[in-house]
Amino acid sequence: MFISVQSLFFYRRLCTFVPYSNYSTKKMKKIIAIATTLFALLILASSCQDRKTYADYLKDESRAIDLFISKHNLTILDEFPEDGQFGDNDFYKDKNSGVYFNIIEVGDTTLNLQWKEEVYVRFSGLEYFMTGDTTRYSNMNSVFPEEIVFIGPVNSNTKGSYSTPGWIVPLGYVGHNGKVKMIVPFDMGSSYDKSQYQPTYYDRVLYKFESRY
Repeated sequence: MFISVQSLFFYRRLCTFVPYSNYSTKKMKKIIAIATTLFALLILASSCQDRKTYADYLKDESRAIDLFISKHNLTILDEFPEDGQFGDNDFYKDKNSGVYFNIIEVGDTTLNLQWKEEVYVRFSGLEYFMTGDTTRYSNMNSVFPEEIVFIGPVNSNTKGSYSTPGWIVPLGYVGHNGKVKMIVPFDMGSSYDKSQYQPTYYDRVLYKFESRY
């Protein structure tokens, strides 16, 4: 929060513009009370101007994603390819979730993922591109992968049950051992991503189903 020099000067003037000798103690207390109230309102107004709204964060995210897409010469597909084939820079934007993904490799799709089946997720090249952080995160060499329990496609009823809802979006397209690249809006990311209003990019996400692990 920033309080301007003018605001402080205004408060000082309100408290000192009349000599104490010309007014009763009662009147002076009233003047000081009014001055204090006005100063508090100035502080509140300044604080409100500095605070971002959820809509502001969404606008910041949209600009950051557009810049990332432009910087990396990505092509955004409005429709999923009929043959399921993606160019290296082709990303399909899922209309329901806002998640972008590129299929690197389709895995075993012969059997449908079962309800309550565990899915093991490994990833590399996780980037918080909106912050300018050049660190790339990975769990490829971790002892344990991330685990998610499948309870259906992401929607208003299931979204809150997933640690990272965005990971679920490509599952129906790639199956067991499928690999994708992803751009995940913060609302579809982890609890950390949501709390920091940070979208993410994954250079690779690999899925393995419990029944075929």
